[in-house]
Amino acid sequence: MKCLRKWGLPLLTGAVVLGTVLLPRQISALRDRQILGTVHMEPMTAEELAAGEASLPEKLELLGRAIRYPELDVYSAAQPLEEAEEHTRAQAEAAFLQGIEKLAEWGVLPEELDRTTLAFQGGSRVVYVQADGSLAASMLYLQGGTDHRDDLWMVVDEDTGLPVWIDCTLRSARDSLGTAEELGQALCGGLGLETRQRGPAVWEVEGAGGLVYSASVEGRSGRISVEPLGFAWDLFGEEPASHAAEAK
Repeated sequence: MKCLRKWGLPLLTGAVVLGTVLLPRQISALRDRQILGTVHMEPMTAEELAAGEASLPEKLELLGRAIRYPELDVYSAAQPLEEAEEHTRAQAEAAFLQGIEKLAEWGVLPEELDRTTLAFQGGSRVVYVQADGSLAASMLYLQGGTDHRDDLWMVVDEDTGLPVWIDCTLRSARDSLGTAEELGQALCGGLGLETRQRGPAVWEVEGAGGLVYSASVEGRSGRISVEPLGFAWDLFGEEPASHAAEAK
């Protein structure tokens, strides 16, 4: 699992044309090599990318579909931050530091974590677009660390600045970690999500197409994570929400 926490995303197979700009075909992160799998990448015009404004649950559904079920008509384009303009890199660093502040405010990060030596290390910007162009989400995959060998990785919704996915190893504060239940509730509460408990440290997010989040805490290593696990229709053998709505 250590490789899953390093530098964001794996190689993507191709790139999406955003207007007249061709984004790089590689994502600098290795962390999601096992979960991203094959991503559908096709050229798209600017008109096709003119997606409507999405709510946070809708963005999370799009994110969940892209990383867990890439065959479900979601297109992706990635831009390593080291290849971005200086202004973009500065914005990403600010988003990372803001995300850390929010996590601390929500109680996701323990007070004992020493953030005085926290430094931003980099990451990637990834744009997810629904095939019909009706929804889009821009996510920042960001990485940082401290002199105490704390490793902080998160995915931030670029529009709102909210950290929606975390995977951190807090070696300096591993004796101060709470339970997985408390961790997941703190993140979901901070995001303002309405959820339904589906098991120990497992929640279904309302309005997100059945997306299920899970939380875990490993006291020995200091690792904490709250991440999209999959969808209720797949995990629990339930009918997809769209099919259920059509049946009514």
